[in-house]
Amino acid sequence: MQCPYCGSDSSVTETRFAPDGVRRRRICTSCKRRFTTYEKVGSPGLKVEKRDGSVEQFDAEKLQRALRRVARHRPAVKDDDLKRVARDIEATLVDGGKRTVRWSAIVTQALRRLEAIDRRSADRLLANYLDDGGDLRLEEAGESGEPNQLDLPGTALPGIAGDDED
Repeated sequence: MQCPYCGSDSSVTETRFAPDGVRRRRICTSCKRRFTTYEKVGSPGLKVEKRDGSVEQFDAEKLQRALRRVARHRPAVKDDDLKRVARDIEATLVDGGKRTVRWSAIVTQALRRLEAIDRRSADRLLANYLDDGGDLRLEEAGESGEPNQLDLPGTALPGIAGDDED
């Protein structure tokens, strides 16, 4: 490892194992400055196919932020629980053997795990995927090929007051 100050080589003086990875204390062989490096296991190369068809790298931190958002103001849900849920989902997806997973598979697993921890948080996540009729919409396109999305506010619908029918 190169020294961040002078660019020379460094040597390890202490190594500690932590839940998130390995912490190493180092000293530069040239300028004698001390610095710390953190090593963590890299992602297994899992990709997520999003609703719009694009593909991006799986990010457990992003999943954890989404879970934290729906569990906000819920004292029964601890941050460690959400971190464990995100890690468990990632491990399950990796163990499934697929290199690319659909976003709906992640949502389904998150709903199942949140229900075991806090039903209200699971309901808040579920509300993001319900349509006007209260049906769960985890597939992006209906039979017409159009995205199955809710109407935008302010759009005129036939037969509703406010249409310009003379």
